[in-house]
Amino acid sequence: MSENNDGNVGIDKRKLTPAEKRRKENFDRIEQDMISKGYKRVDLTISIAKANTVGLLVTLPVILVIYVIYQLVNHDFDFESIDNLPWPDYVNLIIFLGSMVLFILIHEGIHGLCWSFGTPNHLKDIEFGFIVQMVTPYATCKVPLSKPMYIFGSLMPMTILGVIPSIAMIFVGNGLFLSIFLIQILCGAGDFLISLKLLKYSSKGKEAVLLDHPYECGLVVFEKPAE
Repeated sequence: MSENNDGNVGIDKRKLTPAEKRRKENFDRIEQDMISKGYKRVDLTISIAKANTVGLLVTLPVILVIYVIYQLVNHDFDFESIDNLPWPDYVNLIIFLGSMVLFILIHEGIHGLCWSFGTPNHLKDIEFGFIVQMVTPYATCKVPLSKPMYIFGSLMPMTILGVIPSIAMIFVGNGLFLSIFLIQILCGAGDFLISLKLLKYSSKGKEAVLLDHPYECGLVVFEKPAE
């Protein structure tokens, strides 16, 4: 991916943070080494806009299924029942907004923790940071990962914070927390889309190395053609 004269790089054309520039330099060194060994680069990245739009369409059926089942189990449920919770209404708003901020941080923590299980130095191979321009934290892996481990680390935040607790709310019958957990499924839309893209990708080479992209959504595969 080339860098423009105005310093913008990548699919979404934004300026890189100092941490991203450092990772890009490290990534470039790894890429040069891989290419010198006969590997070819294949990008499996997506734009943030695509992650938000296509990812939403992909995860929406999951949300609808959970919500329909919730309605079937809790026949008399509507979101007005949230008013019947044993605390003032403004507390609901505080819980909702507070959980959104907290879960964003936990989401990235789960990414990093799960990926670290597949790296030589564990959490030392994971980098956490914050992109001020996009007002979002992130977790990225600085070393190669296996295909199963990359997918595992990508999908765990949505699974732990969204899918599992949303299903649990079907039996608990709490509309406030159901809405919070369903939103966490939406927050994992981009991760889900990248995982689908990786699952659909079939390496044409005899060897393949997966590296998290240093500043874009997704990863890069370096594969060595079969002799």
